[in-house]
Amino acid sequence: MKPPGLMLRTFASFLLLALVAGLAPQARAAIDPLPFTSHGPSQNKNVLQLLFNAQRAMQTGHREDAIHQLNLAASLEPNNPDILARLALALDQAGDYQGALDRLRRARILGAGKDIVLGPTLEAMLSLGQNQVLLDLYPDPGLGNRSYAAGMTLRGRAAALQALGDSTAATEAMKRSLAILTDYDGVMAAGQIALMQGDYNAADAHADAALKLQPGNTEARMLKIDLAMARRNIPAARQMADRLLADNPNSLSALLMRIKIYLVSDRPDVVEPDVDRVLAEIPDFPLARYFKAVITANRGDVKGAWALAHSLPKEFVQVDPGVAINVANMAIQAGYLDSGAIILSVAVQRFPQQIEPRLQLADIRLRQNSPQYALNALTMVQDSKDPRVPVLFARALLLKKDNAGAQKYIRQAIESGGGEELRTMDKEVALKSLSDYSAAHPDNKQVRKQYAILLLGFGELARARPAYERLVSDDPTDAVALNNLSWLVVQEDPARAVTLAQRAVKADPSSANNLDTLGSMQMSRSDFKGAIVSLKKARDLAPDNAEFSYHLALALEGSGQRKEAQAILKALVKRGGFGDLDAAKNLLASQLKLVGETQIGR
Repeated sequence: MKPPGLMLRTFASFLLLALVAGLAPQARAAIDPLPFTSHGPSQNKNVLQLLFNAQRAMQTGHREDAIHQLNLAASLEPNNPDILARLALALDQAGDYQGALDRLRRARILGAGKDIVLGPTLEAMLSLGQNQVLLDLYPDPGLGNRSYAAGMTLRGRAAALQALGDSTAATEAMKRSLAILTDYDGVMAAGQIALMQGDYNAADAHADAALKLQPGNTEARMLKIDLAMARRNIPAARQMADRLLADNPNSLSALLMRIKIYLVSDRPDVVEPDVDRVLAEIPDFPLARYFKAVITANRGDVKGAWALAHSLPKEFVQVDPGVAINVANMAIQAGYLDSGAIILSVAVQRFPQQIEPRLQLADIRLRQNSPQYALNALTMVQDSKDPRVPVLFARALLLKKDNAGAQKYIRQAIESGGGEELRTMDKEVALKSLSDYSAAHPDNKQVRKQYAILLLGFGELARARPAYERLVSDDPTDAVALNNLSWLVVQEDPARAVTLAQRAVKADPSSANNLDTLGSMQMSRSDFKGAIVSLKKARDLAPDNAEFSYHLALALEGSGQRKEAQAILKALVKRGGFGDLDAAKNLLASQLKLVGETQIGR
C-alpha cells in the first residue's frame, strides 16, 4: 500500500476530509492507512485490542471514542511511531490539526519514514493556515530531484502558494509535482488548484484524468459537481449530486455534497431533513452543525443560527474562507460584532489574498468607530479595482475628519463605475458627492445611472423618478431603467407602468426579474390572465425564486384558480425563508378557511 497522499482543502475536498468519521465504513479506511514496513503496530495484546476498538469506533462515527482508545494505546507504548501516526490521523479527521501535527512530528522523530508522514504533515500545516511556514520549512527540492518526497513537497508548496495568492508559482509547482507523481491524489490536487484559479477547463480535464485512474470515485465526481456550480449550471449540479447519492446511498460524502449543492443554490428546505438525520447519528459533527446553522440563518433566525455556530471548532471555521465569512456574519447579525471581528481577523491572516474577509472586517471596524483598524485591514488591497475598497477608505477617512482624502476615494469609486456602492455611506454625503460629480460631468451617462440607482437605494423615490425618466429618454432600450421606472410610476399611472415593463421585457426577454415586474404591473391593472403568462415565464427562468412563485400564486388567486394557487402556497410555506412568507401564510390560511366554510355550507 502506498503512503498517504496530499489533497487540497477546498470546500469540496474539506467535505471529504471532514466526513471520514461518518456513516459509511467504505468511505475511507479508518485509522489504518499507514502501514509501517519496519515496525508492526504492536506485540501487546491490550494495545492491539485498543487499536481494533479505535478502528471500529471511527467506522461507526464515534470519533471521540476512537481518539480516547488511541490515546490509551499511545500511553502504553509512547515510543511506537505507528500508534502515534494512527492517533495523528484520527485527530486530523476530528479537526484537531495542531494535535495531529504534533503527533506526526513525534512519530517522525521515533523512526516513522519520511515518505509515510510527509503527506499528512503537509496537509495538517495547510489546514492550520501555515502556508508561509510550509514554504520556509519545505523549500523547493530542485529540478533534478524526482523522489517521492520531492513530488509531495511540490504538491504541498503548490497548495500553499495558491493560498497566498501566487497562482503562477502554484501552477508551476503543481506541474512539476505531476511530472514526478501522477497518482490520483496529485491529479485531484491539480484539479482543485485549477478550480480555485477559475481555470475551469483545466479543472475539468484533471477531474476526467482522476476518473480514469479511479473510475466512479466519489471525490472526483464531487469535483465535477463543484465545476458545474462554478459555471452556474445549477440544474446540472443538482442532477449530478442527486445521481452521486443514488449511486452511493450509504456514503456520507455523497450526502454532504448534495446538501451543500442545495444550500448554495438556495433550496435548504430540500435537504434539511438530511442534515437533521446526520446530526441525529453524529450530534457533534461540525459540518452538519454548520449546515444546520446556515439553514437556520436562511430562515431568519439569526440568534438560533449563532447559537449553533458559535461552538463550532475554531479549526473547522477557519479551514475555508467561505465558512469563516458565513459564521462571522451569523455572529454579526446576532449582535456579536466582536466575535465576528475575531473570526474575520483570523481569516485575513490565514487567507491574506482573499478580499471578502478584509472588506467585512474593515466594515466592522468602522461600525465600531475604529477607523485606523479599518485602514490597517485595507492596506493590502488599496490598489484593488473593486469599488467597495475606495468607499471603505472614504468612510474611514471621514471618521478621521479627513474630508479631502475621503473625497479623493469617493471620486475613485465613482470613476471605477461603482458609485452605487456609496450606499454604505452617510446618505447626504453619498448623494451630494455623486450629484456634484454628475453636475461636473453632464455627459457621463454611467454616472447618471449610478446616481439613479443610489437614489432608489436610499428610498428617495421622488428624486429617483426624474433621474430614471432621463435615463429612459437617453436610451429607450435600457432594460434596467425601464424596469425600475415602471415601479416608480405604477401608483400614479398603472397603464404606463405596464407599457414600461413590456418594453423592459422586449429589451431583455431573458430577465426573470423583468418578467416578474411585468406580471406585477399586469396584476395592478387586474389583467390576471396576462400576469399568469408573464409570471409563469419568470418562474420557468428562475424556478427557485420564492418571490416569483408567490406573485404567480397571487395572479392565480386573482383569476379564480384557487386550487393551483393553493398548491404553490403550500409548497412555499413549507419551504420558508423568503420575504413574503408571512403574507403567503396569511393567504393560504384564508384560502383554507374559505374552503372549510364552503364545505360546511354544503
